[in-house]
Amino acid sequence: MSVENETTKRPGPDDDTLRRYADLVKINAMKTKYIDREQEIHLLEKGVTRFNLSLDDAERILRKVAEENRYVFETEERRRVEQIMGRHAGKSGLISREQFETTAQILRDFTEKSIGEQEARRQLKRLMLQNGWRPRRDGLRRSQKWFTQVEV
Repeated sequence: MSVENETTKRPGPDDDTLRRYADLVKINAMKTKYIDREQEIHLLEKGVTRFNLSLDDAERILRKVAEENRYVFETEERRRVEQIMGRHAGKSGLISREQFETTAQILRDFTEKSIGEQEARRQLKRLMLQNGWRPRRDGLRRSQKWFTQVEV
């Protein structure tokens, strides 16, 4: 009695299945070219459950369609922005208002303006809080009001 690997039992997806899944990805990103983490997981789940693709096949198709259509993934832009913010924070862990605003604009550029200014600021504030970075005091009164006014 031999034990076969589960992946060897599954036949490869046919071209029609791959095309239909690629079309689903395109439809989901038609409104905005920005694919957030929830949408990415949802698309991968659909590929595995509805189209009977392996997770690797679903992810490969998702990435290929995204590259061809210049879709932006939240996970990728977040990693890049986190690197920028980490560089700004340095050893002190402080980020100035100017650095914050500049990075918010960079984030919007990464997402091809598919998220608004407020959403970019919200995401940056969450990122700062998660990483323990603090706002540098700003203005005549040396306050952090610019940071506290950003809604989470």
